Amino acid sequence: MQYFILRWKIYQHELKPLLIALGQLIPFLLFVLYLAIPALMLTALVSLSVIGDTDTSLTQRVIYQGLYFLLLYMMIRLQKRAILGQGYQHYLASVPVSGSLRSSATCLLTLAAGNLVLLTPLLLLGYMQDWHSLTNHLYFVLFALNCLLIAWVSIKNPCFPWLSLLVLPVLALLTLAQDALSASLLNTLWLALIVFEAYFQPVNFLTKLNWRLKHYWQMRWIGIFNSPVNLLSRIFIGLFFVVLVAYLQHKVAQVASGQLQILACLVLALTIGSYQFDNERFYLTYPHYLGGLFDSAKRRYWIDSLPVMLIAILMSMICVTLLHFSSWLILLLPALALFTCVCVTKFQRVFFIPPAVLTGVLIFAAN
Repeated sequence: MQYFILRWKIYQHELKPLLIALGQLIPFLLFVLYLAIPALMLTALVSLSVIGDTDTSLTQRVIYQGLYFLLLYMMIRLQKRAILGQGYQHYLASVPVSGSLRSSATCLLTLAAGNLVLLTPLLLLGYMQDWHSLTNHLYFVLFALNCLLIAWVSIKNPCFPWLSLLVLPVLALLTLAQDALSASLLNTLWLALIVFEAYFQPVNFLTKLNWRLKHYWQMRWIGIFNSPVNLLSRIFIGLFFVVLVAYLQHKVAQVASGQLQILACLVLALTIGSYQFDNERFYLTYPHYLGGLFDSAKRRYWIDSLPVMLIAILMSMICVTLLHFSSWLILLLPALALFTCVCVTKFQRVFFIPPAVLTGVLIFAAN
């Protein structure tokens, strides 16, 4: 029992830096996502009603389950250091306890880190009290099992499960028809792919090859590939915001006005452009070595901006095609995202003020 208390105290202590970092982002979150934060917290639980519905279409199931798995993975992956007590791994290795006790403590802390997102699907299984209910809702049983495997993979593997959390949902949306697969078969394929990727990690093989590192973009690509959570979390928030706008447009049965489209650009640009914090942190970690890989700081800055610009262009195309926004958004959103990157470098934590002022001027001019 004392070992469980020790692991819990270490877990709480390791979370303090993460909570401080989140506290520094509160002004930004309150400014641009004031209404979206409560919705984001509740959407994961509300989406279970869509996932558990037998009449849900294949497209909706892939979207809701994919976002649910991604949210669960990020929640636990961000707490992995605290769950495993990696800051005290040498001391914990010297504690004379059995391996089963260590594993039990890790499982309990993982359940605590996953919170309602991980526990709710498991609790809902308790309402299926006979084999007939389990058979009729086999797809939800497999979904709950997939949630457990995602939590396990987030702790076990150092790399992101690209195939199961990104490639499979995208391919399913692009290639499969509405009734091509049943819900049970879809979750079975998802289960098999998660297990396969948990043991073999095929995508991680690319980072283990003996590359000759001559360019800065190679170093930055390996850095993003080994730690994609920060980038994917911004993509997730951006996609969630797009889904929220699509839902509101559907409710009012009309496309957002020009002023609201500009405001939506601001939210997406701030969310995507804030990834420049990770680029600056990466460079400051190895300034002397990385400084020899390029001739000027401008070249590094353009290389760092490429992923941000690519995501901004894709987001703008989604808004134009799916939300029926104006075509000039394809230019405005990447420009605002690039401007946000510059503001992150110049103004640090108050980076959102200049883009907000510029957006206000554009909204006033649109009137």
